[in-house]
Amino acid sequence: MLFIKGTSNALDEVNEVSVEEMENLICQLPTVMKCAVSVNDWGAIEEIHVLTNLERNPKQIVRDVESALLARYHLKVDHKRISVAQIVPDEPTAESQAAWARVGRLKIYEYHLESDALNQTGMARVVFAWGESEAERVTGEWSGRYLPSQHHQIMAWAAVDAINRIPGLIGPIVLSECRTVTLANRTVVLVGLSQYDRRRRETLLVGAAEDRGDSHGASVRAVLDAVNRKVAPFIGLEDVHAKPY
Repeated sequence: MLFIKGTSNALDEVNEVSVEEMENLICQLPTVMKCAVSVNDWGAIEEIHVLTNLERNPKQIVRDVESALLARYHLKVDHKRISVAQIVPDEPTAESQAAWARVGRLKIYEYHLESDALNQTGMARVVFAWGESEAERVTGEWSGRYLPSQHHQIMAWAAVDAINRIPGLIGPIVLSECRTVTLANRTVVLVGLSQYDRRRRETLLVGAAEDRGDSHGASVRAVLDAVNRKVAPFIGLEDVHAKPY
């Protein structure tokens, strides 16, 4: 079957590829469960329907479909012709289970905060690891206008950014609030994280960590405490405890 190569008015170039070949290619993309490609009588693509779970943003899936068809078959498809339907799987997918299993093993690899007092700017960087190799690390960053009173929030933002970079994680996780409290004459950092589960219900994740004198690290430990406490409900494990940092 023939398809127009490029835009609908680029009639001078034609590429021969079957509907089945395109559907097979799209179904190889991450989180795609099913796919149906519709063409008109001239062989041009009319619509592409994609069925996925909730683990990835629909816009990213659309971009993946566009890129895959362009790279493999030199077919340029208007993104408006691609529709994505997302459903809740009966069971957590293997990808999401693996992602949350990594969260349950996360350790703080490094963190730091740099600031420029003259320009009132700052940059925070947090690295989490679940293994020994570089491939088993995720890095989160934050940069922008900086005030010393905001260092807890800034480090928490960088930590959350790192969590959201774990492959396969249902997300995103959002930092809703970060504050300090005095408990038993000690300073404790509290964080509240928001995340949507597989059924699009918002879940509040709460974490706490004592300020041990390294105030930049307290909010990082609080974020890690929040996600570690909620690993089990997401991946169906009976019990997963936060590990010591």
